[in-house]
Amino acid sequence: MDLGLRGKRALVTGSSLGIGAGIAHMLAAEGCAVVVHGRDRDRAEAVGREIGAAAVAIGDLATDEGANAVAAVAGTVDILVNNAGGAAGTSAMTWEAVDEAGWMATYQLNAITAARLIRRLLPGMKATGWGRIINIASAAGTQPIAFGPDYGAAKGAMLNMTVSLAKALGDCGITANSISPGAIMTPAVESWLGSLRATMGWGDITLAEAEKRMTREITPIPVGRVGRVEDIAHVVCMIASPASGYMTGANVRVDGGQVQSVN
Repeated sequence: MDLGLRGKRALVTGSSLGIGAGIAHMLAAEGCAVVVHGRDRDRAEAVGREIGAAAVAIGDLATDEGANAVAAVAGTVDILVNNAGGAAGTSAMTWEAVDEAGWMATYQLNAITAARLIRRLLPGMKATGWGRIINIASAAGTQPIAFGPDYGAAKGAMLNMTVSLAKALGDCGITANSISPGAIMTPAVESWLGSLRATMGWGDITLAEAEKRMTREITPIPVGRVGRVEDIAHVVCMIASPASGYMTGANVRVDGGQVQSVN
């Protein structure tokens, strides 16, 4: 199916590795001129070469200066994917371990970095009368867990700001939606699965077997597996498509059924 993305220009933040790199690869395969972004120049340029990127933007989006530099390289874009984010510490930190500076830093890494890029790139979209803003949130934004409270709260804020933006945009031709991934097989998750074999006493089982046990015993996932970056990238491409024009203010869960709610 032709999604109608050929010739569109897209900026994917945090696309030097993991989910962001997967999104950049798939948008490029659909014919988009993709601007790759990262803080590590070598990694970002490597992804840029792999996909034949339109440009590579380097900058720390947690600062105004970094956001200005990235926006200048990106120029006018049709599609903005706010994927950059994470926890200032680790997503396994307890309430007692996350101090006030950690709370502020995690909010900055997620909600504020997205707001910075939206503010800088939205005028260009309005000038052309078309655009897609896609915020990558998390299952933790709607189903909080006991650990990493700063991360879940920041992702919850991204969901709220997405709906606010969608209402503010109205019928100008630009939509705003969010995607909430569940557990995705990034290098960090793969390493965690490997460590579970020892910490859970599972013995010398394969990574694939550890994945299945994790989805049954630790984080119940009805489909019985951890997601892949391609699972997220496919949905990004669908929402970025001109065919999604009647879809705005939505949060799409891509989590294998992990979140136990109706939305």
